[in-house]
Amino acid sequence: MRSLILTLPIFLAACDPRTEYVTVAPFVAAELLVSCPISDRVAQTYRDLAVLAKEHLRSAECANGKVEAVAKVLGKGR
Repeated sequence: MRSLILTLPIFLAACDPRTEYVTVAPFVAAELLVSCPISDRVAQTYRDLAVLAKEHLRSAECANGKVEAVAKVLGKGR
């Protein structure tokens, strides 16, 4: 009987109103949501190919930098 008296308040406390959980979205800066520019240059010479490769490298570095920044915002960064 004594154990019943001690456990009864636990069951009564469990009847509280439901707890509502709200998901909070992290803040991501607007500049991280803008796409990186990709060149539409048409290569006709080897020099154009080199310039185009460098432009694509810059675009890839831009995208990788944004991915790392978003990962830090989400708490999964290095």
